[in-house]
Amino acid sequence: MEQAWVDDWEEALFLLNEMERCQEIARELEELEREAPTPALREEVRQMKQQVEAIRRVFERQVSSSA
Repeated sequence: MEQAWVDDWEEALFLLNEMERCQEIARELEELEREAPTPALREEVRQMKQQVEAIRRVFERQVSSSA
């Protein structure tokens, strides 16, 4: 029983770390978007940010469902 709790804790910690990584990537993409020289490139970066946000939400749901 205790091992299952440890495994759940490790999984939750992993997911939280991945969510933080997604947030950091999103911040970097925001900076790239501001610096992008063309509208097409800015749009591509916006799409990447949306994808990263979707991934972060998946991790968030996994954390919620494992709680």
